[in-house]
Amino acid sequence: MAIHAPPQVSAPQPAAAGAAGQCPPVASRHCLPPDRAGAWTIPLLCAGIAIIACCLLIPAADENRRLVYEREKLRMDLEQIHRQIAVNDEFLHRVADDPTLLERLAQRQMKLVRQGTSVLELKGQSDRRDLSPFLLVTLPPPAELPPYKPIGGRFSQMCRQPRSRLLLMGAGMLLLATGLVLGVAGRRAWADPLD
Repeated sequence: MAIHAPPQVSAPQPAAAGAAGQCPPVASRHCLPPDRAGAWTIPLLCAGIAIIACCLLIPAADENRRLVYEREKLRMDLEQIHRQIAVNDEFLHRVADDPTLLERLAQRQMKLVRQGTSVLELKGQSDRRDLSPFLLVTLPPPAELPPYKPIGGRFSQMCRQPRSRLLLMGAGMLLLATGLVLGVAGRRAWADPLD
């Protein structure tokens, strides 16, 4: 009489997590497919990086525009100075070469009138206190540039203010951290569903 051992029944093996794109049976209610596990990761990371980049780039661009404005103002002043130098040089050469101009300047400076001539009074120019010859060669100042005005709306204004820029950078870092945590948590829940 031969004794036969009972046939061994093997326990059903749980399906490997993520095999063939299906969730394990135990965690089927809480499991997302692998392509949806980190669906919010990329948008949150992009939003965080965009906010931080705006907080860094908008003030730098505004400073560059302000420097260009100042450079244009200085360029106009330099052109005015060069024109004034040219007029002064021409006047000095004419004074050195023209005795009639020299005599007229001396009479003007000493407030003398040649005998047989009279002073022509012009309307609106009755003030003759300053008879300096330098007024003859003075050029009018260049046209004023309009005051500097930064471009952009409310968001760029917030990026220029130190306190609101700090808050925006904090919000951007929070979005970055949230995106990273959601991405890692989604992958971990898919890889280890029984925890």
